[in-house]
Amino acid sequence: MKKMKINRLLGIVVYLLNREVVSARTLAEKFEVSPRTIQRDMESIGLAGIPIGSIQGVNGGYYILDSFKMNRQLLQPEDYNYIVAALRGLISGYNSRRAEETVEKMLSLSPEGSEAVQPLQLDLEVLREGSGTVQYIEIIEEAIRQKCTIQFQYTNARQTVSSRSVEPLLLSYKWYAWYLFAYCRDRRDYRLFRLSRIREIQNTGEAFAQDHGNAARLLAAHQDRRPNITVKLACPADRRVQLEEAFPKARLLDERCTELVMEFTVPEEESGWFATLLLLGGQCTVLEPESLRLRLQSHARMILQKYEGNDDRQLSGLPVYNGDIHTIRRA
Repeated sequence: MKKMKINRLLGIVVYLLNREVVSARTLAEKFEVSPRTIQRDMESIGLAGIPIGSIQGVNGGYYILDSFKMNRQLLQPEDYNYIVAALRGLISGYNSRRAEETVEKMLSLSPEGSEAVQPLQLDLEVLREGSGTVQYIEIIEEAIRQKCTIQFQYTNARQTVSSRSVEPLLLSYKWYAWYLFAYCRDRRDYRLFRLSRIREIQNTGEAFAQDHGNAARLLAAHQDRRPNITVKLACPADRRVQLEEAFPKARLLDERCTELVMEFTVPEEESGWFATLLLLGGQCTVLEPESLRLRLQSHARMILQKYEGNDDRQLSGLPVYNGDIHTIRRA
């Protein structure tokens, strides 16, 4: 019980260090105790020599005075291991000399021998989307630091090309791709831009027209406003692993001996999930929505029309797909 309290007190200190003012109710919900317990915890933290301040009122709460600095002894060897693993994972998928220097700093601070026990390794090579994206990240990072506007050509999911002038705020890797969160001067609103769809980017050197505040909070407030589509899919039971791998957030609605029904929600205008359904077309059946069924039929007809008109002699020797993505034979 005493160890649990010490861990909670340490967690509260770290939580407060990363925030300005936190209410007793928020802390109570976060650490799963009562507000009364939080009040006693604050007294204990104060007695330990950590300067705790409080503000009364609706927007009040607790905070740690700016004069307090966290001692290195606050972190355990396991904490350093996680931090170093996360940083090395970042470096594996993202060129950053600054991140490499940070790793060296963390190793110099970590207790002797802690690196010998490294239970976790992150390989984020998948973050590397090509030399163009790497160059764009460098340009965007510099513009964010300088608070300068950038311009580029952008091709959206509908293949419409437009010129954009934006105030870049944050780079984010999500949905298996790099995105730029920025204030678009042309649309007068915040937007997410996929880096692989950007061309001819340049830093204009022109300063931001306004102060945007905390970029991470803005991104959370404007999180993915693209239209979504919910897909209900029936497939043989032996394809479950393949489907869960392609759609990890899918919900299993019905499971029988030979067949199962799954449901998942995806951005309507993205192409990756649609390509997966085309690949699985011979094994799985879209039950809903009807509009997606018609879309798949239309694409299937276009593919047939394209290849039915070819001379058989032109197709001889080409790979033949037999239903298994890993097995392709020659005609």
